[in-house]
Amino acid sequence: MDFLLAFVLTGLVACSGWIAWAVARAWARARDRRHELRLAQARSVAELRQAELTARVREQELANETYQDFVRRHPES
Repeated sequence: MDFLLAFVLTGLVACSGWIAWAVARAWARARDRRHELRLAQARSVAELRQAELTARVREQELANETYQDFVRRHPES
């Protein structure tokens, strides 16, 4: 039993560097993934905002065209 415990402990000590490296790599990947998700969410919010602003500008342009058309059709003498 002591031999088995010593064998397992030696194996863990020998592999502890690899285990620490794997844990650090997994943590870094998770952190990067969270960062990428936040960037994607911010990008989608920005795209939605840009689409809203474009729609408002187009709405204002159409209102202006309608007004200019009305002025052309009904000149005040």
